[in-house]
Amino acid sequence: MTTTTKPTPTAPDCIALGLPEVGIYVACLAAYNDGILHGFWIDLERCKEPEDIQAGMDHVIQTSPLRFSAEEWAIHDSAGLPIYLSRAEWPALADLIAWADGISAYIDEDEREAYRLACEDQGETIEDEAFRETYCGQYSSGQDYAYELAEELDAVPSQPAWPLTCIDWESAWRDLTHDGYREEDCASGGVHIFRSC
Repeated sequence: MTTTTKPTPTAPDCIALGLPEVGIYVACLAAYNDGILHGFWIDLERCKEPEDIQAGMDHVIQTSPLRFSAEEWAIHDSAGLPIYLSRAEWPALADLIAWADGISAYIDEDEREAYRLACEDQGETIEDEAFRETYCGQYSSGQDYAYELAEELDAVPSQPAWPLTCIDWESAWRDLTHDGYREEDCASGGVHIFRSC
């Protein structure tokens, strides 16, 4: 008697071969509960619609060693997601698409980090315009930003009556933090400066 086996379903484009920069690891719960680790990384930057993510999730179930009883999946890991999305096992797929779309607009690693920090502060994925309004840039310190802001506002005379080193820029930065400015460490060095809008 000849037995036929079903061919393995072709993986959709969103399935990543390695760890994606922005992605989720989707596991089959039936396999997980049976002590078997089965799942795939889904590269969210390759997904344009929620249906693209769903196709990846369906692939996890279709290729499960327990596929005849497998029905449910869960996100067991993530890469490049903000806190408000990475803590959820079942985030809304539209929210994942919005995040991937938002972060993909930034190529520079420092800017991507700043965008993530700005979104985490708001607790949601924000538009580029809102990001540009809140993000002041990367500086060596808050004091450095306070000095540059003073220059932009013409608060620093071109020929001051006293040396600029006598100005307490640390105190100036502290005053700015009371007006809604904040700093966040930057992975490549220095700090990101944000202001409340």
